[in-house]
Amino acid sequence: MRVERLPDLNIPRNGHFLAYVGGELTVIGGHTTGFIPTATAEYFRDGSWHLMEMYFPHDWGFGVILPSEQVLVGGGCAEPFGIGQTWAVELYDPATHSFSPLPVLDMKRGANTSAVRLSDGSIIVAGNWYAEDMISTYSPESGGESLRVPVLGRSLPLILQTAPDNALILSSSGSRGENLDPVADRLKGDSIEVPLLQEWESWIRPDVCQISNYFIGDETVGGYAWIFPAIRKADGQLGLIKVVGEEFSVLETDRPLPMTSPEGEALTPGATLLADRANKCVWIIRAVKGTGQIVLARVDYGEALHGGKAPVSLYRAESPDSRPVHSIGAVLIPGGDIAFVGGLADADNYHPDGIAFIIHTAPVEKAALPWLWIIVAVALLAATILFLLYRKRKTPVDAPLTEATEDSSAEDSFVELMDRITKQMEDGRMFLKKGLTKEDLARAVGSNSRYVSDCINRKAGCSFIDYVNGYRIRYAQHLLYENPDMRLSEISEESGFSSEVTFYRNFKARTGQTPGEWLASQSRP
Repeated sequence: MRVERLPDLNIPRNGHFLAYVGGELTVIGGHTTGFIPTATAEYFRDGSWHLMEMYFPHDWGFGVILPSEQVLVGGGCAEPFGIGQTWAVELYDPATHSFSPLPVLDMKRGANTSAVRLSDGSIIVAGNWYAEDMISTYSPESGGESLRVPVLGRSLPLILQTAPDNALILSSSGSRGENLDPVADRLKGDSIEVPLLQEWESWIRPDVCQISNYFIGDETVGGYAWIFPAIRKADGQLGLIKVVGEEFSVLETDRPLPMTSPEGEALTPGATLLADRANKCVWIIRAVKGTGQIVLARVDYGEALHGGKAPVSLYRAESPDSRPVHSIGAVLIPGGDIAFVGGLADADNYHPDGIAFIIHTAPVEKAALPWLWIIVAVALLAATILFLLYRKRKTPVDAPLTEATEDSSAEDSFVELMDRITKQMEDGRMFLKKGLTKEDLARAVGSNSRYVSDCINRKAGCSFIDYVNGYRIRYAQHLLYENPDMRLSEISEESGFSSEVTFYRNFKARTGQTPGEWLASQSRP
């Protein structure tokens, strides 16, 4: 791939927010040499970087690009060495290259805070680092407003919009770096368990704070779909998790995503992912440790959205002057190219880099074929198609099925499949397996996960997770009734729930009572 070198930044930095707004590459905040926050920003125009003063430092702060292309920047580490939090928020206007202070957040936010703008215009803020977490909204006019304490305090959460006014909030890491149960808060409504995240954990980089990088849907028609990188806990393999609405699944690829360079060299931890919706692909970017080599995997996800496997293509590029790359900010720019600005040459935050360059992703154009060979190729293709059509032509008695016949056949298939599913649940007690997934159930009944999900939706009138948890709650009620002195933690474990918290929440949501209240309401002989 062709690399275009840009001039270095005026101030080397890491932990900054990188965006392409107003037709310009723009870097905002971060920390500079000595691990000291910098209240500066820079934009690239006419072949050079132009320095701007900000009101506040935002080291590892969050950024939200508004429809006006103005950038809302807030939170971050207020002190050197990545320490502390801040109330501060400000607005960058690319038209005037200026910053304006805004009303403060509802609470201090440090590193690993996320923020997104939903389709209804509300801005959602969540996550914190070594401090209290809160799910909140933010308005440039009135400031921050706390909504509620999350089920789990999170670090760098994914805020995945599922409706114009709703979203799931989840993370594999807690606000102090601890591993979390696979539970997602809903912005509106009860929290939900995500069994797939028993097997996978999100693997997003803290230097990529634009959650919009993971969006592959079309909000103009109400299509909310996302892809994010994750690591399979069993073997450490990198993969992609697809989220459509509230349905989580593994995006199938035609080859494993790279864990080393093509030559077997070790790669830096974490994966930068950029979604290119125009070309229906995502770029996964990692660097070879201690070198200027960058490994890029292009995953064309379009085919996989309809049940196929996404093709993976691997590329390699080198940073200008072969400068080592450890972490680096990246953003898509018009045309599908990727800009890299700032970051670390190694894992040393005391000496960030000011490097800037563009990787041009378009393939080199091939020479045109001679017209004669094009005509011959077209003629051969047409002949082949006619021959195949003739071979597959049906006789008059092979009339197509009527719509009623197709509907009847589909309904019969669902009835038969639901019988197999019920048998696995009631006779095989599959619901007792912790982290049970649609894929597990599909393998057991000889089907695939999509048909299993559709079947449960149609025949049971609920989602896969609700269906499984229904069996678990009924089993827990049986254990409670037969063993009233049994501890709730043991009942949770025996019933297949991932934790006592998950069990307690689901029990009350389904029965309207706590386990103790339910047991007290049961008459005993």
